[in-house]
Amino acid sequence: MYERMNIEDWKAKKKNDRDAVMTDQKQALQEVLQDGKHLTAYLLGRGRLGSGITSGNAALVLKACPQATAVMSFDGWNQFGRRVSKGAVGISQLVRSGGYFTVGKVYDRSATYGNKPCPTVELQGDQLGKAIAVLTALSPVDVQFDDKQPIGFLADENLILYPSGASNEEVLARLPADIVLATAAQCYAEVGNEEYLHQMALAVSVEVCGRLGISPPDRLNGLRAHIPAGEERRALEEVREMAKVFGDTVCKELDLQRPRSDLQRAEER
Repeated sequence: MYERMNIEDWKAKKKNDRDAVMTDQKQALQEVLQDGKHLTAYLLGRGRLGSGITSGNAALVLKACPQATAVMSFDGWNQFGRRVSKGAVGISQLVRSGGYFTVGKVYDRSATYGNKPCPTVELQGDQLGKAIAVLTALSPVDVQFDDKQPIGFLADENLILYPSGASNEEVLARLPADIVLATAAQCYAEVGNEEYLHQMALAVSVEVCGRLGISPPDRLNGLRAHIPAGEERRALEEVREMAKVFGDTVCKELDLQRPRSDLQRAEER
């Protein structure tokens, strides 16, 4: 006969479940930051997922399913109009809801079936130019096109410069990073660790590229050396928040909204 678990045992089980997921997150984040190749793949993947998913949860999703494109809970996929395949294994996530952390399960789109497609963002044609115009409006300095050298954010001239023949893909891949650098220069008299800022700015561009479905500008190589032990999650969250601003603004202006995980929505309430 079914025996009801007493409240203390239930609380202990929930705490053990949360602790286990937190431990898995920490390990996954360490693996993400082991080198530039892994970090670049992670940021591109987190961008594909929409940048709304937290750093630790994204690390767990991408560790279990490196090519993940959209994740929702079992009920979330049902409400969306797709079904989770029989035997699919859910990916644990740590979710804050109502002031408490709980453990939930999500499934990637590849583990679902149904006639309703789940859209992903992949900019093409005129959308690329429109996205550049949207991001340019966010820049605190002018964005110009000229064949002068050097290119990128030029602090001495207070502008962002790209070659006149640069493709829209090339500009869009670099522009978020240069806007981050320009914004920092406008806001702070002394930036401090400039190499760390440049690496963080490049990380933002990589994640935005994942969000918009374009190739990243470069592979990240030097970010890990500037993140103190124990600060990995904080640094990656800073990147996510900046990338989210760029990605959300472009997607809203170009009407490229996509379904968001119901667990992500619960975290924001």
